[in-house]
Amino acid sequence: MWVKDKQLMSYAQRKQQLRWQASAFLLCLLLPLCVLFYFGFAQLKQNQLSGYQEQARNLISQIDRQMFKRRLLSSSLPVEAFDYYQAVYNPLTEETLQIPSVLSHRDPERSTTTRPIQGLIGYFQFDAQGQFNSPIWPEPLSAKDLTTSATEQQQSSVELQQRYERAKFIYQTLLKSNALQTKLATGLSKENGLYQLWFDVPGYFIFYRLPKVGAQRKLQGYLVRRAPYLLSLVSEYLSQSQFDQPIVLTLNADSSASSNKVHNTMTAQPEQVHFLLSRSQSPAQQLAEADIAPELRTQTLYSAPLRWPFNNYTLHFTTYTLPMSPTMLYGSVFALLLIVIILGACYGFYWLSVRQLALAEQRMNFVSSVSHELKTPLTAIRMYAEMLRTGTVVCADAQQDYYGFIHSESERLSRLIDNILLLTRLNRDDHNDLSQVKPDYAPLSMLADIIRSKTSTLLENQGFTLNMVIEPPLSDKLEVLVDQDAFAQVVINIVENTIKFFAAEGITDPARKQLDITFRCAEQSHNTLELEIRDYGPGVSQQQCDKLFELFYRGGSELTRTTQGTGIGLALVTQLMKAQQGRVSAHRMSPGLALRLQLPIKPDK
Repeated sequence: MWVKDKQLMSYAQRKQQLRWQASAFLLCLLLPLCVLFYFGFAQLKQNQLSGYQEQARNLISQIDRQMFKRRLLSSSLPVEAFDYYQAVYNPLTEETLQIPSVLSHRDPERSTTTRPIQGLIGYFQFDAQGQFNSPIWPEPLSAKDLTTSATEQQQSSVELQQRYERAKFIYQTLLKSNALQTKLATGLSKENGLYQLWFDVPGYFIFYRLPKVGAQRKLQGYLVRRAPYLLSLVSEYLSQSQFDQPIVLTLNADSSASSNKVHNTMTAQPEQVHFLLSRSQSPAQQLAEADIAPELRTQTLYSAPLRWPFNNYTLHFTTYTLPMSPTMLYGSVFALLLIVIILGACYGFYWLSVRQLALAEQRMNFVSSVSHELKTPLTAIRMYAEMLRTGTVVCADAQQDYYGFIHSESERLSRLIDNILLLTRLNRDDHNDLSQVKPDYAPLSMLADIIRSKTSTLLENQGFTLNMVIEPPLSDKLEVLVDQDAFAQVVINIVENTIKFFAAEGITDPARKQLDITFRCAEQSHNTLELEIRDYGPGVSQQQCDKLFELFYRGGSELTRTTQGTGIGLALVTQLMKAQQGRVSAHRMSPGLALRLQLPIKPDK
């Protein structure tokens, strides 16, 4: 029943069903493909992000190693170097000399081991009793010295005054450290040999160690400013980064870190230092918070803390929205191209299916038309033949009329069958079927004679006037490449169509009952003859004009059409013209319609 219902559907219903089926097929094809491309694109984007994250991890690892090396280098300083004077034995004189320490220079940027410590304020030392001294000042300082000026302590050179002020500043800064005060109050016990770190003085790092000097243990270290020190450690490797686009690195001190609560008291306000990594700017540039563009914080790349003792510092990497990598770009172009191809293929199949449906509909109409074209004359022929056979018609004149009607209708049926058979042969792929059409050069006068002989009787019977003109510079002796039989068939089909549609419209104006046939040279080529056959009938619309030569095409509906025909006449004209190396085209006129046939002319020798 379902199949039977399908067969009963009209052309419009079948076309609508085809549209829904094509849309469903396209969705079933595109949806999984789009999902696949989406996840593939997301995976490529994740791989790109993973590449940036891997670079960020490597950079943090390099910074950690550099910080560890700095601690090792500073730990290599001898414990005696923290006193202003060092005892040096001279074996030649067998005397012990007192010379200034290698750390006694006033310039904190001066190299002490292999490189300077950026942001260095100065070195310091406390003994077990809490007495302070610095290698840049020859005498120990106490709390009462904080209120004493350098001129009161030492009436000497400006340099000594500057040394005293530096040592005094170091001492005052260290007194602000609660961790240091606690360490001095609880006693100096042995700890790790490397320098440890206190963070509880805002803006400064206090590096310290507890070596044993002689019989007692001392607290030695150095005081540095945080920002220059961190900048020197971080920026050294930032310039070596291989990021493809600018990266903002934020060094953030988290006051809530728990790993240093035992040994350190953190500052109340977290610190942040920002660096800009860019291939166009080397070395890395330090930025203020207000100088960072909001777009540079769009994409978070990576975030991780540094190793102990800087584990309360976290490095954050942010950047713009990641651009499309070449792989993503090529993948997107390929995906877009594939989708376009699929859409084009589906549209092509849909268009082809619609054409097949239309062709099937036209064939059904053709069968209906042929049935009508055959049934009507056959019924009349049968009726007249029966009347003649039974002797019902006894008048000789009436008998001759009946014989004439039977003869004319038989000829019309023969032409119809011949047209169908000829069109079938011309539409085959086998070129042997075109052997019946053999164009050869014939004089123009012969073409004019063919037109008169084949159309004069038909036109006169319908009251039409034939107007034939040969425009100069054409002459009767001009030779044209045609097949005479095929040319005659073309002219007959065109004239029959003209008369048929003229009568169907009921036009009674005698001035319009004429047919103009004009021979002229084609405008595009002087080696081509243009034959225009123009009528003054109802004409056709531009849309119909474009479809006149389609197979089985007939204007209007099969249910309301009043004209006879099968829709193959002008399609046969097209095929016959192609077989003669010519072409045909339709042009709207006011009033009427003009069909222009173009045929090759024999070139002049």
